[in-house]
Amino acid sequence: MARPSPLALGWLAFSIAACTGEVEGSGGGAATTTASGNTTSGPTTTTTASTTSSTTGTGGTGGGSADPCAGAIFCETFEDYTDVGTLADAQTFGPWRAALDTNGGSMDLDDAHTTSGTRALHTRIETGTSAGGRLFANGDLPLFTGGPTHLYGRMMMYIDPNGTSVHWTFFGASGDAEPSSPEVGRRATYLMSSLPRDGVNTYSFVYGLEGTNTDPYHDCWFQSEGAMPTAEWTCVQFEMDSVTRSLRMWTGDPSTPTVAVDDVGQGCVGDVPGDSPWYGPVWEEIYLGAWSFHDMDAPLEVWIDDLAIGTAPMPCP
Repeated sequence: MARPSPLALGWLAFSIAACTGEVEGSGGGAATTTASGNTTSGPTTTTTASTTSSTTGTGGTGGGSADPCAGAIFCETFEDYTDVGTLADAQTFGPWRAALDTNGGSMDLDDAHTTSGTRALHTRIETGTSAGGRLFANGDLPLFTGGPTHLYGRMMMYIDPNGTSVHWTFFGASGDAEPSSPEVGRRATYLMSSLPRDGVNTYSFVYGLEGTNTDPYHDCWFQSEGAMPTAEWTCVQFEMDSVTRSLRMWTGDPSTPTVAVDDVGQGCVGDVPGDSPWYGPVWEEIYLGAWSFHDMDAPLEVWIDDLAIGTAPMPCP
């Protein structure tokens, strides 16, 4: 695989700007339920809830669970924000605070493509710009109670047009490096991302670790063979275990992860060894949306719906 060009400066500058201040409020859209129990198996492929199909806007048909939040400790369907449309930088609603670069990026809640309801998060990034929009949630939410280090999740994602850049992200979790690691006191980040291969976006993980006076910022990657499809809904399931440094992403066969990271990735940017361990975070903050750290080669539009996070695998609709 070709070595990606440096990501660290763009990511670090954005992190410092976007992570200042607490997200206001924790009500509105984040439904909370009791998790249905711990398990170490792969993602669940069936659900006991009855399923329905819904066709909304031009998004096509997607089978949706009667309750997309079943078993989750944090869930977002975007259905509770009927008064929210176009989003502005620093706008707050429910548990979220928006971060938006309007120099090439836009973000809203709309009904163009949805799954379980009539609203989804929509981000657009224009050609030739490094920009985007993301929603940040942190603070006093049940998701972060007790400092979790091993969680599962699922989201529905629709991409069209499917433009590429050196690196863009769609979900992340960050916080202080977990307490058993040697990097306590440094902010660690696990990112679900896209890296291009032959002009096509692929599912990938990216890892970040705050730099010190003696050790530079760690900016490492792991790229899959799995292409990100265009103009169809994809159920993206994931598992992140900061203690064992194990990350998984599934977009199809539950017995075969689309992306699998164990301890180290495929390489790192700059003066950082490629076999540097991916010391993961205590979950203190999550972010959701599309952000490119390098100029886009073509436009990118991403819709995300039905994010669910819990202590057990979150089933696909």
